Parts: sequence; structure tokens; C-alpha cells
Amino acid sequence: MSVLTNDTAAGTSVDESQFEALYAAQFDFLSGVAVRKFRVPSSEAETLVHEVFLTYLKRADEIRDVNSWLLGAICHASRYYWRANGRDIVPEEPFERIDPASLNILDSLPNQLAAREALECLAPRCQEVLRLRFFDGCSIAEIAQQLGLKTKYTQKLVTKCLRRAERMYTAKEQRKGKR
Repeated sequence: MSVLTNDTAAGTSVDESQFEALYAAQFDFLSGVAVRKFRVPSSEAETLVHEVFLTYLKRADEIRDVNSWLLGAICHASRYYWRANGRDIVPEEPFERIDPASLNILDSLPNQLAAREALECLAPRCQEVLRLRFFDGCSIAEIAQQLGLKTKYTQKLVTKCLRRAERMYTAKEQRKGKR
């Protein structure tokens, strides 16, 4: 077994066959992380992986969990790459992220329309209470504070307005059905 020594002053040494096996096993994964997760161009990703492995060789004695360290190192190197070159280099492909709120918008559209129709049937105070609770996402305590009411009364008011909306919407739908 030959020993590959990079820094004799620091005493760091790595077994050459183990390093080759690690390099072969991890190279594609690490370059894939840089390319897919951080959108680093593939030619630059290979350079980053080589730099990560060079750093590994220098610090091998300090590293306890090699795989975790390599993953963290490529993530840091990729972030540094974009900090250093972000204004000069454009990613190869446009980066598209889907807005999670729009994934099921067509499924929820009928419910939203029905909720808006139900709100139209209510008095302005009930409209405001239900809008704050269900559209703006306010908690009962936040609604109480905003309207200057007690929390317990606000809970009863929300329940009362919901029941009223349900009754009025049901009655409206029944009238539509009779026409």
C-alpha cells in the first residue's frame, strides 16, 4: 500500500487506494449536487469538486464523517461560487420553481367562489370577522385585538358568523335550484 502525502509538515496522510475509491464513489454525486441544487454550470462543478477533494486531502486527519463533510463542502463551495461570480455568470438553464400555492388552485377554485358568495350574503361585521379568520389567516386572539373584543366573545362571533353564512348560502342555493 502506497501512502499519498500532501502536507508533510502537518502530517496529513491518506491511503491512495482509499482516496481513489472515495473519489470514484463521490465525484458524480458531488458534481450533481452542485449542478442540480445550486445550478452551477457542469464545467465549473467539476472544478469545485476537485477543490473539495484537495481540501479533503489537506484536512483528512480532522474529518470524522467523510461523506457528510464532502456534502457540506460542495454546498459551501457552490454558494461561494455564486457569491463570487453571481453577477457575471448566468445559469445554463432557466431556474423554474413552481409556486406551491398554485399547485391545487383549480381544485380549490369552486370552494373559494362558494365562500365568496356566502360572504356576500352576510352583514359587514360578519364579513370582516370571517375574512380576517379564513382569508387573512388571523388567530382568534388577533381578531379580538383588532376589533377590540374579548377573545371568548370573538370565538363565539366567528362560530355564529360561520353558521349564519352556511344557512344563508344554503338558502341561496335552494332558491337557485327552484328557478
